[in-house]
Amino acid sequence: PELKLDRDIELIEHIEKQIIEEKKSPEVISKELRQYGFNIEITGRTIRNGIKMGLVFNKVKQGKIIYKKEFKEKNVEKRVSKLIPAEKSIEYRPKEANERSEYGHWEGDLMVGKQGTTTVLFTLTERKTRQEIIMKLPNKKTETIAKALDKIEKRYGSKFYKTFKTITFDNGVEFMGYKGLEKSCRIKKQRTQIYYAHPYRSCERGTNENNNRMIRRWISKGMDMTNLKVTFIKKVEEWLNNYPRAMFDYKSSNMILLEQ
Repeated sequence: PELKLDRDIELIEHIEKQIIEEKKSPEVISKELRQYGFNIEITGRTIRNGIKMGLVFNKVKQGKIIYKKEFKEKNVEKRVSKLIPAEKSIEYRPKEANERSEYGHWEGDLMVGKQGTTTVLFTLTERKTRQEIIMKLPNKKTETIAKALDKIEKRYGSKFYKTFKTITFDNGVEFMGYKGLEKSCRIKKQRTQIYYAHPYRSCERGTNENNNRMIRRWISKGMDMTNLKVTFIKKVEEWLNNYPRAMFDYKSSNMILLEQ
């Protein structure tokens, strides 16, 4: 490269600003350097190494960017809760959802905040496009989640039933009432199909888990979500849906949706 990373103060300040203020990953920053007028090629890995060594960046520490999380294998049975019928297991989910060959199959979860508070974030991630929906809920009761789905159903209208063909949750007690979650507030038929991942297999909802980790760049673990403004949550949602993704050749989820 024409310039060395540790000699270009302007470049270092740009990278630090992109990580801290724009919450971008080193890979995205690397891809966009020329857009910001830097005639140099630096890989995301080089940026990560610079942060890891602690010799180049003064404002950014390892904890400020997202690294791959290592999961220990657990020897558990592949079975769902006794409260869930066998046909609601992820094993019976349509192949279109498993293969990501069709739009309209989602994964859902709740992001909890500060211990002792009840406010949570309800997150939904579409498997094919990684489209994200984030909603602030006062608690994690099943009926509260059902009401959140009611709001989404009313917002989408008749488009809801093609947009939300399936939703996959974990085995948390808050998601056990699948009949209430599937029940439509607009039509007599059920609005979607609910499925459940196997116990202790968060990797089966990896799409949603990855998006949740990106949301944590803005809303850190242990944060009291009670006073989070809806406008701020909407801003994070829009940031995520417009975020350039390597898997899509650095197109965003919104750009992929326009191609559907």
